[in-house]
Amino acid sequence: MTEVSFNWIGFWSAMASNVTNQSRNVFSKKLLADKEETLDDINLFSIMTVMSFLLSVPLMLYLEGIKFSPSYVQSTGVNLQELCVKAAIAGTCFHFYQQVSYSLLARISPVTHSVANSVKRVVVIVSSVIFFRTPISPINALGTGLALLGVFLYSRFKKAKPKAKAA
Repeated sequence: MTEVSFNWIGFWSAMASNVTNQSRNVFSKKLLADKEETLDDINLFSIMTVMSFLLSVPLMLYLEGIKFSPSYVQSTGVNLQELCVKAAIAGTCFHFYQQVSYSLLARISPVTHSVANSVKRVVVIVSSVIFFRTPISPINALGTGLALLGVFLYSRFKKAKPKAKAA
Protein backbone atom coordinates (compact mmCIF):
# COMPACT_ATOMS: atom_id res chain seq x y z
CA MET A 1 0.00 0.00 0.00
CA THR A 2 3.00 2.31 0.34
CA GLU A 3 3.97 1.83 -3.32
CA VAL A 4 3.43 4.79 -5.63
CA SER A 5 1.87 2.49 -8.23
CA PHE A 6 -0.53 0.78 -5.77
CA ASN A 7 -4.20 0.79 -6.71
CA TRP A 8 -7.18 -1.03 -5.30
CA ILE A 9 -8.30 -2.47 -8.64
CA GLY A 10 -4.94 -4.21 -9.02
CA PHE A 11 -5.07 -5.43 -5.41
CA TRP A 12 -8.57 -6.91 -5.74
CA SER A 13 -7.71 -8.39 -9.13
CA ALA A 14 -4.74 -10.17 -7.54
CA MET A 15 -6.96 -11.44 -4.71
CA ALA A 16 -9.56 -12.69 -7.21
CA SER A 17 -6.78 -14.39 -9.16
CA ASN A 18 -5.61 -16.17 -6.00
CA VAL A 19 -9.13 -17.33 -5.13
CA THR A 20 -9.85 -18.61 -8.65
CA ASN A 21 -6.43 -20.32 -8.88
CA GLN A 22 -6.91 -22.14 -5.57
CA SER A 23 -10.50 -23.01 -6.47
CA ARG A 24 -9.24 -24.48 -9.75
CA ASN A 25 -6.71 -26.55 -7.79
CA VAL A 26 -9.38 -27.95 -5.47
CA PHE A 27 -11.77 -28.65 -8.37
CA SER A 28 -8.99 -30.28 -10.40
CA LYS A 29 -7.92 -32.43 -7.45
CA LYS A 30 -11.51 -33.65 -7.04
CA LEU A 31 -11.58 -34.64 -10.72
CA LEU A 32 -8.20 -36.36 -10.42
CA ALA A 33 -9.30 -38.27 -7.31
CA ASP A 34 -12.57 -39.51 -8.86
CA LYS A 35 -12.07 -43.24 -9.39
CA GLU A 36 -15.14 -43.76 -11.61
CA GLU A 37 -14.15 -41.32 -14.35
CA THR A 38 -10.41 -41.77 -14.62
CA LEU A 39 -8.84 -38.59 -15.96
CA ASP A 40 -5.10 -38.27 -15.61
CA ASP A 41 -3.29 -35.01 -14.91
CA ILE A 42 -2.13 -34.39 -18.49
CA ASN A 43 -5.60 -34.93 -20.00
CA LEU A 44 -7.19 -32.69 -17.36
CA PHE A 45 -4.56 -30.03 -18.03
CA SER A 46 -5.26 -30.27 -21.76
CA ILE A 47 -9.01 -29.89 -21.29
CA MET A 48 -8.55 -26.93 -18.91
CA THR A 49 -6.15 -25.25 -21.37
CA VAL A 50 -8.56 -25.54 -24.31
CA MET A 51 -11.50 -24.34 -22.19
CA SER A 52 -9.49 -21.38 -20.90
CA PHE A 53 -8.50 -20.42 -24.43
CA LEU A 54 -12.08 -20.60 -25.70
CA LEU A 55 -13.37 -18.54 -22.77
CA SER A 56 -10.67 -15.87 -23.02
CA VAL A 57 -10.63 -15.26 -26.81
CA PRO A 58 -13.97 -13.36 -26.93
CA LEU A 59 -12.93 -11.23 -23.95
CA MET A 60 -9.53 -10.51 -25.53
CA LEU A 61 -11.11 -9.54 -28.86
CA TYR A 62 -13.64 -7.31 -27.09
CA LEU A 63 -11.05 -5.51 -24.94
CA GLU A 64 -8.15 -5.38 -27.39
CA GLY A 65 -9.96 -5.40 -30.73
CA ILE A 66 -7.81 -3.72 -33.37
CA LYS A 67 -4.76 -3.63 -31.10
CA PHE A 68 -4.35 -7.32 -31.83
CA SER A 69 -3.69 -6.81 -35.54
CA PRO A 70 -0.09 -6.97 -36.86
CA SER A 71 -0.45 -3.62 -38.65
CA TYR A 72 -1.42 -1.87 -35.42
CA VAL A 73 1.49 -3.44 -33.50
CA GLN A 74 3.96 -2.39 -36.22
CA SER A 75 2.56 1.16 -36.23
CA THR A 76 3.55 1.49 -32.57
CA GLY A 77 7.20 0.86 -33.47
CA VAL A 78 7.39 -2.60 -31.93
CA ASN A 79 9.39 -5.24 -33.81
CA LEU A 80 6.63 -7.74 -34.63
CA GLN A 81 8.97 -10.69 -35.24
CA GLU A 82 10.79 -10.13 -31.93
CA LEU A 83 7.46 -9.78 -30.12
CA CYS A 84 6.20 -13.06 -31.61
CA VAL A 85 9.39 -14.93 -30.70
CA LYS A 86 9.34 -13.63 -27.12
CA ALA A 87 5.63 -14.39 -26.78
CA ALA A 88 6.19 -17.94 -28.09
CA ILE A 89 9.06 -18.51 -25.63
CA ALA A 90 7.05 -17.09 -22.72
CA GLY A 91 3.99 -19.14 -23.70
CA THR A 92 6.01 -22.34 -24.00
CA CYS A 93 7.68 -21.81 -20.63
CA PHE A 94 4.33 -21.07 -18.97
CA HIS A 95 2.75 -24.11 -20.62
CA PHE A 96 5.46 -26.40 -19.22
CA TYR A 97 5.22 -24.71 -15.81
CA GLN A 98 1.48 -25.38 -15.75
CA GLN A 99 1.99 -28.96 -16.93
CA VAL A 100 4.43 -29.62 -14.08
CA SER A 101 2.00 -27.92 -11.70
CA TYR A 102 -0.82 -30.30 -12.70
CA SER A 103 1.50 -33.30 -12.41
CA LEU A 104 2.36 -32.22 -8.88
CA LEU A 105 -1.29 -31.58 -8.03
CA ALA A 106 -2.06 -35.19 -8.95
CA ARG A 107 0.40 -36.32 -6.26
CA ILE A 108 -0.13 -33.83 -3.40
CA SER A 109 -3.07 -32.10 -1.70
CA PRO A 110 -4.42 -28.77 -2.98
CA VAL A 111 -3.33 -27.08 0.27
CA THR A 112 0.25 -28.33 -0.07
CA HIS A 113 0.18 -27.25 -3.72
CA SER A 114 -0.96 -23.74 -2.70
CA VAL A 115 1.71 -23.51 -0.01
CA ALA A 116 4.36 -24.56 -2.54
CA ASN A 117 3.06 -21.85 -4.88
CA SER A 118 3.50 -19.31 -2.07
CA VAL A 119 7.08 -20.46 -1.59
CA LYS A 120 7.68 -20.02 -5.31
CA ARG A 121 6.53 -16.42 -5.10
CA VAL A 122 8.76 -15.72 -2.11
CA VAL A 123 11.73 -17.25 -3.95
CA VAL A 124 11.06 -14.96 -6.92
CA ILE A 125 10.91 -11.90 -4.63
CA VAL A 126 14.07 -12.83 -2.72
CA SER A 127 15.90 -13.64 -5.98
CA SER A 128 14.90 -10.25 -7.36
CA VAL A 129 16.25 -8.52 -4.26
CA ILE A 130 19.53 -10.45 -4.37
CA PHE A 131 20.30 -10.51 -8.10
CA PHE A 132 18.82 -7.22 -9.28
CA ARG A 133 19.40 -5.28 -6.05
CA THR A 134 15.73 -4.36 -5.97
CA PRO A 135 15.06 -2.11 -3.00
CA ILE A 136 12.66 -3.55 -0.47
CA SER A 137 10.66 -1.59 2.06
CA PRO A 138 10.16 -2.76 5.65
CA ILE A 139 6.52 -3.64 4.89
CA ASN A 140 7.62 -5.76 1.90
CA ALA A 141 10.20 -7.53 4.09
CA LEU A 142 7.51 -8.13 6.73
CA GLY A 143 5.14 -9.62 4.13
CA THR A 144 7.86 -11.91 2.75
CA GLY A 145 8.83 -12.99 6.26
CA LEU A 146 5.20 -13.64 7.12
CA ALA A 147 4.80 -15.84 4.03
CA LEU A 148 7.93 -17.81 4.97
CA LEU A 149 6.68 -18.17 8.55
CA GLY A 150 3.35 -19.50 7.26
CA VAL A 151 5.10 -22.09 5.10
CA PHE A 152 7.33 -23.12 8.01
CA LEU A 153 4.35 -23.49 10.38
CA TYR A 154 2.37 -25.43 7.78
CA SER A 155 5.23 -27.88 7.28
CA ARG A 156 5.67 -28.30 11.05
CA PHE A 157 1.96 -28.96 11.62
CA LYS A 158 1.82 -31.32 8.64
CA LYS A 159 4.71 -33.36 10.09
CA ALA A 160 3.17 -33.37 13.57
CA LYS A 161 -0.24 -34.56 12.33
CA PRO A 162 -0.62 -38.30 13.00
CA LYS A 163 -1.08 -40.37 9.84
CA ALA A 164 -4.29 -42.40 9.50
CA LYS A 165 -3.65 -46.14 9.59
CA ALA A 166 -4.70 -48.16 6.56
CA ALA A 167 -7.17 -50.94 7.37
